[in-house]
Amino acid sequence: PLIVHWPEGLGATGGIRTQYQHVTDLLPTLAELTGVEIPTAKHGAPLPAPAGASFVPALHDATAPSTHPEQYYEMIGHRGFYRDGWSAVTCRQPRTPFSEETWELHHLSEDPTEARDLAAERPDKVAELTGAWEEAALANQVLPLDEGNFVKMIQRPPYEAEHVAVTRLRPGMATLERWRALQLIVFRSFEVRIELAYAIGDQGMLFAHGDQGGGYAMYVEDGRLRFVHNGYGTMTEVDCGELGAGTDEIVLDMENEGSLRWNARIRVGGEQVAEALGLAVLMAMAPFEGIDVGIDRRSPVSWDVYERHGPFPYTGELTAVTYVPGPLAPDAGERFLDYLKEAGTRYE
Repeated sequence: PLIVHWPEGLGATGGIRTQYQHVTDLLPTLAELTGVEIPTAKHGAPLPAPAGASFVPALHDATAPSTHPEQYYEMIGHRGFYRDGWSAVTCRQPRTPFSEETWELHHLSEDPTEARDLAAERPDKVAELTGAWEEAALANQVLPLDEGNFVKMIQRPPYEAEHVAVTRLRPGMATLERWRALQLIVFRSFEVRIELAYAIGDQGMLFAHGDQGGGYAMYVEDGRLRFVHNGYGTMTEVDCGELGAGTDEIVLDMENEGSLRWNARIRVGGEQVAEALGLAVLMAMAPFEGIDVGIDRRSPVSWDVYERHGPFPYTGELTAVTYVPGPLAPDAGERFLDYLKEAGTRYE
């Protein structure tokens, strides 16, 4: 259920709404309630209009009509289409042709639990909704279908490779956006090279990638270099020793050995000073925040550090932090896909 609580703005409490709405309606609804104008362009390029529609009328009036009369669905091969109280759905059977699947039909206005399949009684309605699903799928990049074998997720579009490149970040820059930052580390080894001019007494966050849900960071506290890795809540903290005055280079070497494990090695002035082996590889939902340089904005990688120092801005001279993407892990997704292709060819 969606629970909405705003006594000052919505008045009466305890009401129930049965209008059909979709998750895409949340943005336009919140924008209308708060008076925020949804942007139509970014950096001079037009933005697509929100896919949903505000349901503020339903919040004020239980009898107001739905503002979202139809919606397509697809999830790991399961398909569905809703229109004006009717729903057509499939239940995917693995390794069977999509064209042979049976569509069920339910009248949600009278049967919200979908207990009665009306497909045999209303073939006209089935044809209407399945045709609408096909049109929506073509218009919204739903095709080609897969049944959750993740090949579609593993085989990435060519343009993503353009972002797997040496990336130099400077203090004062905005956070490097989450997706862009993830391309530098996902399924691969990488290095983080820190250029600075350390003086005794300098301290703060050198860089941070991620948040409380997962990430890694390097900082200086009380004259000592420290590395922290947040493996989905499992914290690993490494004391890398005291920094000498004049230190100008620190390198974090993250080796992806496969089996979803990283080996972290820290070098100062070319000499290894610490390591942490077998760390959890971060991907998908973590890191959910991008890369900060000289500070750890918003949700922190280490809550302990945040409790002591807040976002912990670096006080010394920090020139840049450079990410150098390395080779893919032996069992990375792209290589796994190559393995599947080779295995399939051999069986043929």
